Amino acid sequence: MSWGSRAPGYQRVDQSEALSHPKFDLHTSASSQLRIIHTSRETMAPSQHRTPAYDAQPFEHACASLDLGSNVLAEAAASLSSALLDMQANAVSVRKKRRRPLQPKISPYFRTSSVGGPPLEQKTQKRKAKKTMSSQVDPQVSPYFAAPLCEVTTATADALKAPGLSTPADPFSCRQPPPGLAFDLLPALFGLIQERICCDLYALVVQAILWNKTRGVVACPVLWNILCSYPTPSALASARLADVEEIIRKLGLQQVRARRLVDMAITWVNLPPTQERRYGRRHYPAKSSNLAVKDGELLGPEDVREGWEIAHVPGVGEYALDSFRIFGRDRLRGIASSPDVEPEWKRLVPKDKELGPYVKWKWAQEGWDYDVATGTRRKM
Repeated sequence: MSWGSRAPGYQRVDQSEALSHPKFDLHTSASSQLRIIHTSRETMAPSQHRTPAYDAQPFEHACASLDLGSNVLAEAAASLSSALLDMQANAVSVRKKRRRPLQPKISPYFRTSSVGGPPLEQKTQKRKAKKTMSSQVDPQVSPYFAAPLCEVTTATADALKAPGLSTPADPFSCRQPPPGLAFDLLPALFGLIQERICCDLYALVVQAILWNKTRGVVACPVLWNILCSYPTPSALASARLADVEEIIRKLGLQQVRARRLVDMAITWVNLPPTQERRYGRRHYPAKSSNLAVKDGELLGPEDVREGWEIAHVPGVGEYALDSFRIFGRDRLRGIASSPDVEPEWKRLVPKDKELGPYVKWKWAQEGWDYDVATGTRRKM
């Protein structure tokens, strides 16, 4: 019989038919189930459709192979179950196994006398000796920093100290400027640079513009250079922008600052600040205040609205106006030494970190404890 031919009377049993058979059971071996299905088909088939006899040897051989495969699978399943139980038992035994305690290790870098190495007292003595030697070494001056214009002596610093202060508020205000200024400097009792230059209104405005977002340590030498190179507003108005930029380059934003300084000088020459002309400034002296005026609006002598003599000058902001009112406005109006007029510094509450303490110090000279945050005062 050829490979592709079937045995006489052979009928194929479909898998779906075997699974749906009523006598099919998963717990019965495959060969037994095939025999049951074959027998039931033989009994259920009509006599006229019964197939002829056939050779049962191939069928029995297939059933024997299935039985052998089932036995092998059963043995493999038993082996796997036994191995799984052994693994679980080993895991439990390892988990229950007691760990050995770890021995602590002592670092040689701990500051304790029990560790090998020099004791703590010896280390302390070495540290003190090293500190003493470093304090005896002369300080080295970096060649990349410019030398100060003039060293401040002890006598000069003591003379310029404010009463009740250990050091001046701005120690760089005590340094002597280079020769060439068009005005004489005044002593700084509190230590601000404005105290020394308050006799020149032009210098006050230039200082306020240079101090914007800049520390006085860096801006002070630049201020002296500007005032010596351009001592008057007319000289600064006719200056070249490139020259001004070169002077203030170390402050940063040199193009914006130079343009602002030159514009300020040009406006100053055309409309110099005088006591007869006041100009409006919105949102000053406080936010949402003085809204009835326009920025730079000229106010007449009879106008009751607030205005200031330098509010029309470019580059003048809140800090510049506060500085002008404290140090320059009474001088401009000619009432700086008048005992019958209230000083201008008593009528404002500056927010600057240097102007606020200065006003507090001024009130303290008169016996008042001034609150910089609220503007209130009480008798000391």
